[in-house]
Amino acid sequence: MNKMKFIAKMALSFTLMACLIALVALQVEPHPEGPQSEPPEIAPVTKAQIVLETADETKPSATEPPREATETTATEPETAEITTKAAETEAVETTNPPAKAKREYQIQFDRLRGIYSNEDIIGIVKIPGTVVYYPVAHHDANNEYYLERNLYKNKSSAGSICLDYENSVDRRDPNTVLYGHQMYSNSMFHTISYYADKNFFEAHRYVIFNTIYEDNVWEVFAFFKTDVSFNYIKVFFRSERDFLELAAQMKSRSLYDTGIEIKEGDRILTLSTCTNIEQDTRYVLVARMVKNKSEIPEEIAELMKSAAMDFK
Repeated sequence: MNKMKFIAKMALSFTLMACLIALVALQVEPHPEGPQSEPPEIAPVTKAQIVLETADETKPSATEPPREATETTATEPETAEITTKAAETEAVETTNPPAKAKREYQIQFDRLRGIYSNEDIIGIVKIPGTVVYYPVAHHDANNEYYLERNLYKNKSSAGSICLDYENSVDRRDPNTVLYGHQMYSNSMFHTISYYADKNFFEAHRYVIFNTIYEDNVWEVFAFFKTDVSFNYIKVFFRSERDFLELAAQMKSRSLYDTGIEIKEGDRILTLSTCTNIEQDTRYVLVARMVKNKSEIPEEIAELMKSAAMDFK
């Protein structure tokens, strides 16, 4: 009897142990990182936010000299304008003047540089038949320097005729920009205002601009008045098409149609001065370089050759 009870107890023990093992096997082990929560809801990014963020990225730094705003067209969206020196590699490729000609042209300017003790003189501009006949200086940091100083580098309200700081005569830039004040004494670039008269325009169609690298004559193809919202002073371009679009805008704004078409490979010279009529408005005279020297009128060609040496 006792033996039967012992066997019954042993069987019950094995049964309880088997149940315990089964329960352990069925138990789910907790996740080592704790319970998982629902992922946070991500707020959608609005179109307005994207525009604002893009604007912040393209905004020039406070230390960068500001350039006048770029005019945009409604037909094709434009990316941010390339205006910094670092972006030159993306601009229209320019070719350098022949190395063999470098010293030949620089010699012509040795006398002028000596007169003013100024190595910043890089060229001379002359509009035949007018008082415009001045050495041209260049400051590679800003345009204000020579607009506030004469060629002796002394403070002067008349300033000097100067090449845009982003231009360089070491290159053949598509758009070469010259600045000068419109002085009531008829000096500096006051003459540009006279181009509003059609007879004057027709009688003074050539501009001589020689540099320490080359002599050139430029034929006027546009004259217009504009405010500074039109970025006619662009020096660097994303493509040849970008340059041609600017030239086309200049021609469309001109008071007169000369019939001159600006084509791929052309270079233009832009002369800019204040109107002295309305704030932030300019008179702009634009000329295309005459590539074939045989097409230059003989008397203009002679003045081109002696421009630097004859200046007094």
